[in-house]
Amino acid sequence: MDTPMSHSEFEELAAGYVLGALEPDDEHDFRRHLDGCAICEASVRELEAVVGELACAVPPVDPPDTLWAGIRREIEPEAARRGVGATPGAAPRRRVSRRLLPGLAAAAAILIVVALSVWNLSLRDENAAIRNRLTALEQATQLANDPSAKLVTMDEVPGPEGAQATVIASSRQDRGVLLVQSLPPLARDRVYELWGVPGGKIQDAQKALVFVPLRRPGVQALQFEVPIQPGTVFAITDEPGPDGSEKPTNQPLLVGAPPSA
Repeated sequence: MDTPMSHSEFEELAAGYVLGALEPDDEHDFRRHLDGCAICEASVRELEAVVGELACAVPPVDPPDTLWAGIRREIEPEAARRGVGATPGAAPRRRVSRRLLPGLAAAAAILIVVALSVWNLSLRDENAAIRNRLTALEQATQLANDPSAKLVTMDEVPGPEGAQATVIASSRQDRGVLLVQSLPPLARDRVYELWGVPGGKIQDAQKALVFVPLRRPGVQALQFEVPIQPGTVFAITDEPGPDGSEKPTNQPLLVGAPPSA
């Protein structure tokens, strides 16, 4: 007899449900749970909205002919391992994990690539990047259910044209997710750095994250950990690479203060 899932386990299934990438048993259990859980209903709505925004981030284009062959290569080996075509009447094996199947997760990642219309990287590398982004987006949804979490829009100073950044930050967990897009390309050996700035005092800034922008249109989702107080301001600067700086060496390009209580 299977042990009933905890609520946190149901929350972990939300992203897979939105992507249609759950095992049948997990999807059935999640649907039953979803009918009576306002928290998971809100998580699903938020994830659907995020995926919808990602899908509209760039103009649509027709996918290449090789895409569908790539999807089949990802799915068919997993189908074989799951026993498709097994001897009729054989007792079905209960799943050993409630997480997404690797093959189906990869297929879901490919479909997100279709939505984003990104074909200029290898399929394998792109899948890894999308999986990382989905993990960050799922964490963002989980943080949104944290009473201590705040949504910080980084628009306090005029930034680079078209650049947008938002932070979802939890002071209880001292972690967050940065959602950023349209940052200008960096010069060679330069990186962007996200800072947590207690009380808005730049001299007290604490390193949260070092990153480079996407080489294509789209939303970049990045997880970070840094001490977060209710009044922590967030800032992004351009710093020397590859590891950034211990303190900001340039004026912030984007700055965001938490909303007033």
